[in-house]
Amino acid sequence: CLKCYDFSLVDEHASRFPRHSVTSLDHLAYDLTSPWESETEKFRAIFTWLHHNIAYDADAFFCGNVQASTPESTLHSGLAVCDGYAGLFVFLAERSGLQAMKVTGHGKGFGYIPTDSGGPVPQYQGNHAWNCALMDDEWRLIDSCWGAGAVDSSGFRKGFNPVWFTSTNAEFGKRHYPEDPAYQLISDEEGGPISWEDYILEPEGPLLFNDFHTHKFSPRYVQPSTKYIQSESWVSFHLFKLCEHLSTTEADNFVYLISLLPDGSRTPLVLNDSGGWSATVYVPAGGEVSLFYVKEIGGKDARGLIMKDYSAAVGRKAMQFGGLCRWTLT
Repeated sequence: CLKCYDFSLVDEHASRFPRHSVTSLDHLAYDLTSPWESETEKFRAIFTWLHHNIAYDADAFFCGNVQASTPESTLHSGLAVCDGYAGLFVFLAERSGLQAMKVTGHGKGFGYIPTDSGGPVPQYQGNHAWNCALMDDEWRLIDSCWGAGAVDSSGFRKGFNPVWFTSTNAEFGKRHYPEDPAYQLISDEEGGPISWEDYILEPEGPLLFNDFHTHKFSPRYVQPSTKYIQSESWVSFHLFKLCEHLSTTEADNFVYLISLLPDGSRTPLVLNDSGGWSATVYVPAGGEVSLFYVKEIGGKDARGLIMKDYSAAVGRKAMQFGGLCRWTLT
């Protein structure tokens, strides 16, 4: 399936054409897509090339000085905001014989502030652009801007985020709402289109770190599903891979831990009967709850570490941890 497909060859190929060496967009489109048979792989090559070669124009964004762009100007400058990414994506797709369109709407990106519970419904306001693409007989939604990196208060941080290529349309719609609701493209099997009110009032989810996506966990099924959880209670935490084809064996995974602050206690998650990992923890008042994995132990990669060896190493060997997600206590 798309979520566990190995795009490493496509991604490596897309990295071979640095922007400064491109003589024309027509040649670039051919170079990127001609080796691949499927439309999905062709679109992936375009998506990955944009990550490597176009940076978000954070200076223009923060100064309120965003100028209209063309595919040629974006190639020349190497800078764009979301509209420039989406426009160049369509141009390269069309030059490759592919079907794609630019979609405008609202995105829950930098600067998004969730609506207070019980507050009035904010009016619709567009602030973002992305694409829909016909990939092997299925219309799918793609965000090459968010796939290229992220914006924070210090500027643009380049970082490949392929979740915005592999998300289902329903998953994509958690953080994107098109001006024309027809471009939600959410099937009845996935629940069908949603209203602006349901989209904008949906409770905020936990903070997901980049490693959460790198390790191919599912944002849709992580539990608790909301950012805020009740303190002074027993809480069940659940973690699942993106799809059933991905391995959950100890040899292919890490030890996953629920960490409570400020006391610093750590509780391992164990495999459950549903094909994921779970732990039930008493959560005291105050602080935060985070989900970590043991990244290194004794200076060595901890992939494949079994629980018995982890328990024996606690307090005896140096460990490094990686963050997956975080909740806030109420």
